[in-house]
Amino acid sequence: MIVKFNVDGNTVSAQKGYTILQALSYINIDIPHLCSYNKNNTNTFEKKNSILRCKLCLVKVKKKNENSYSYRYACNEIVENGMSVLNDKDEDIIKYRTSLLKAILYMHKPICESCGADYICKLKKYLDIYHISIEASENAFNEYDFNIKEIKDYVSKMNLPNYIKLNFERCINCGICIDYKVVDGYNSMITDLCPTHVFDVERSIDNKNRDDISTVKTISSFCIGCNHLCEVDYSYISHSIKDISSPNGKKYGLCDYGRKMDYYSNNVLETPFFNGMQCEFDRAKGLYHEFINNIDLDCTLAIGSSMYPIEDIKAFDDFVNCIGLSNLAVKKNRMATNSGVIRNNYTNINDYSIKDLKYSIFYDNINDEKFKKFIILGDALDDNDDIINFSKRNKGNYIVFSPNFSVLAYNAYLSFPISYIGEFDGHYIDRHGKVKEIVAFLDKNKNRLNLRDLLKYLYL
Repeated sequence: MIVKFNVDGNTVSAQKGYTILQALSYINIDIPHLCSYNKNNTNTFEKKNSILRCKLCLVKVKKKNENSYSYRYACNEIVENGMSVLNDKDEDIIKYRTSLLKAILYMHKPICESCGADYICKLKKYLDIYHISIEASENAFNEYDFNIKEIKDYVSKMNLPNYIKLNFERCINCGICIDYKVVDGYNSMITDLCPTHVFDVERSIDNKNRDDISTVKTISSFCIGCNHLCEVDYSYISHSIKDISSPNGKKYGLCDYGRKMDYYSNNVLETPFFNGMQCEFDRAKGLYHEFINNIDLDCTLAIGSSMYPIEDIKAFDDFVNCIGLSNLAVKKNRMATNSGVIRNNYTNINDYSIKDLKYSIFYDNINDEKFKKFIILGDALDDNDDIINFSKRNKGNYIVFSPNFSVLAYNAYLSFPISYIGEFDGHYIDRHGKVKEIVAFLDKNKNRLNLRDLLKYLYL
């Protein structure tokens, strides 16, 4: 059943049984809040004895048969037909929220101007909306630590993934942690829900990029962690992904595996590398032929990857066969999709057979001591331990076609840049058969070639 009511002079509709906060959040009208109550419709939280935690969502409400407005909390008031709500057009409400935000900020430890969570902090958002800027009270710090002891104790039992780092200085004791219903495999979803970003996902490659966070942009795209291709939001600066989060309203959001992906942070490899040093394409072309012409085919292994566009996999296949290699290992990457998705060309290795070659056990091949030289399609080695151990054993004895700068690229005899996900527009078909659009979220780089065009260049 649909309920119609009035908000700041405008008529809106909502589902019967929704709170004012839920109803307005659903139609993108923002009522300030720093608690979990707008998430009730996702079944992620359980309401606990109607405890009003942040009290920031105070509004004025006049019901159909009432003559005057009264103060109510939007998270705790059910919408009714004919109800009238004053949200951000009432001076009393604005004064109340301003005073409450000042009190929260006063007891809040970090100074907002120097906090790295600025671009995704809900508290900072509301401070900016209400033009509030005061420093926290130093006298409040001791009491502050005492107030969040319960939060710290609870979080210690949440079994969070080790890539999530905690900064309790950002905590405002909103209680979302305690309300959060942990779901196995989705522990990291608390990073989406925390209003002040106490929980920070640490990506090793992002640590190399100390960008100005004032330039952070956000875009909606998809996650390629598995075949589900979940919708996600990216916060990014140039080629550095600062945050990966699930869109509002998703029941469980982004899983732990999808959230931690280091390779989304695309530390660009723009030119070829020769033994770890930048190299011009013309010189790299000569070095490439010198390497290829001096390999022993019986002692050389080609290592393929299933996570590239099918054009790249086919190009790698043709190249391996052209030079006469019969030794091939292919890594079935966990993030590979099936052939019906992502720009109509991403593929799962099961759906595409590279000629008549059969794939024997991957790790037995790459660790076989008879192989002295290697030709690699970039992310075939996608685990940190694999990359480090392999590059130590075989430094300078392999060529890699790679989308980004890495230990593998740095230790290669030659490393060539190839294009990668995030740099193109297109569409994919989700598991329900619906066509969904992809928006490029990283800048296209003129030196980033697809593998077939790169190989054409090397043989011209």
